[in-house]
Amino acid sequence: MYGFLAVFGGMLGLFITGVAVYTAWLIHQLWKQQAAAPKPSSQTQIAAQYLSRWTFLDFATVGVFIIGMLLLLAELVAVLRDKAALENFHFAYLLSGILLSFMGMLLLVVRLLVVLGFKQPSVSSSAVSPDHHDQPNHAD
Repeated sequence: MYGFLAVFGGMLGLFITGVAVYTAWLIHQLWKQQAAAPKPSSQTQIAAQYLSRWTFLDFATVGVFIIGMLLLLAELVAVLRDKAALENFHFAYLLSGILLSFMGMLLLVVRLLVVLGFKQPSVSSSAVSPDHHDQPNHAD
């Protein structure tokens, strides 16, 4: 069982790392495409536009956090139930894992707050529909 969990965790970790690399590569490609555009946008605007919605990386991070935290809490309950069967450092490792998982989720929340804090370029109403207040015949 532990072997299966170790292989599954390793494969999941590699998959999430691949998704992170893909996300960084995709943003870099968007920067290159915008640099060649007739009206280039800044790199911050491009990253803010892409990261202003939750990506697969965010959902995968939340999923890995939930799975990892459940496994760590289950192991912690087992250690607390029978302290004599395991070494003292096992308890410290579990608490460290829980703390690191919690910090990872905290960083995801900080990322969400930073992304929501990006000032999105506002679209003026004149760009969407021309101002026809004085010409009712030309209203859309």
